[in-house]
Amino acid sequence: MTMKKTLLVCALAFLVSGCFHSGDPRAKHYRAPVTTVANNVCVTVQPEDDERIITIRIEEVGNDSNGIVKYDLNMPVSSDKCITDFGYKFEIGKAYNFTITLESPSKKKKGIMPAARIYNAGFILWDKNSEWEVTTLY
Repeated sequence: MTMKKTLLVCALAFLVSGCFHSGDPRAKHYRAPVTTVANNVCVTVQPEDDERIITIRIEEVGNDSNGIVKYDLNMPVSSDKCITDFGYKFEIGKAYNFTITLESPSKKKKGIMPAARIYNAGFILWDKNSEWEVTTLY
């Protein structure tokens, strides 16, 4: 009897803690490919259906004051084009996080959750023979 009570308490603890949460409304996270093109950082994503860019965040790792965030963008997105960096000034030898949030207007309208997906590219920018290169952080 004690074993059954222990198992029941453990199962309830897991359920209450959210470990087995179905229908999670939080946006899923994905890694975004990053490279350089003509000494510019190029981050791409894989949009689905009618997804559009709603947020872009670029931050220097370890320097909270060196970053930009653009909200409510509602920008079209294509898998074969680099995501705009709004002229952000990247510096050689520094590490960055580049985050893009995509949202599907049709999913949002229908109440389908999650209606958004988040892509992130973490990288360090290097100079190799006057050409920019990136090394991913993870």
